[in-house]
Amino acid sequence: MQTVQAKVSYRIPLVGGITDYPEYYRKRGSQSLCCTIDKYLYVSIQKNEGGGLDIRSRADLPWGTGLGSSGAYHSALIMAFALMKKQKLSSLAIAKLAYDLETGIDKFATGRQDSIACLFRGVSKINYHRDDSITVDRVAVPAAWRKKLSRRLLLFDSGVRRPARDSIKDLLLRKNDDLLDKIAQLPRLLLRAWQDGDLDFLGKALDLQEHYRGRLSPTCRSAETDRLLGIARSCGAGARLTGAGIGTLLCYCPEDKQTELRKKLGISEIRFSLLW
Repeated sequence: MQTVQAKVSYRIPLVGGITDYPEYYRKRGSQSLCCTIDKYLYVSIQKNEGGGLDIRSRADLPWGTGLGSSGAYHSALIMAFALMKKQKLSSLAIAKLAYDLETGIDKFATGRQDSIACLFRGVSKINYHRDDSITVDRVAVPAAWRKKLSRRLLLFDSGVRRPARDSIKDLLLRKNDDLLDKIAQLPRLLLRAWQDGDLDFLGKALDLQEHYRGRLSPTCRSAETDRLLGIARSCGAGARLTGAGIGTLLCYCPEDKQTELRKKLGISEIRFSLLW
């Protein structure tokens, strides 16, 4: 029986997320910054004896970590079908079909970035235009910075799980454009700081992303995640939670503070490397 398999990367959201919903970017346009890591999601499709299809998936990380697993799954699914049909699709075409499939099932399932970010290596700036078109720019990161970013970006599983759709639905039903405007400015602020040679501004940018995100809706935070964020910042780390559902704590932490951070957090760390 013919079997095809597609593989995509998990992504880490840096800043700009939540402005990737049409309800916002169709009015103002927006951007988000993401990077991919060496954790993968696989989808395989096999024709069975009954003439149907068997679809299977496996992943390096559990669901609910806020690292774009649902968007990655649907992008990998579209890629696998394209492979089966021997069709060549661009990454953006795959991402658009994946997004339409997922939100066709549930309009509150996801924003635009998850199905896109998993298909582009390195640090990507995803541009959401008011006419619904999407463009992606690769962010040039100096070779000397790449090792520093891989060392200073840390992921910890908060252990808190919440359906992302509940937070997304609440966010979209509220009038939060002032806060969303502040989030929409963060990618430009971060890129400007990097152009000026300030790599460490990423820590402050993560703090700001989380500050604004936490004010958007009570569903975006919990007593436990507030506690973890407080610990991270007391150790000198910039920190944010990933995903609308609350799953993983992302920290930008100086090397000399990381032992203290790991000890005080006392939760499982997700070890990874950035993909370039």
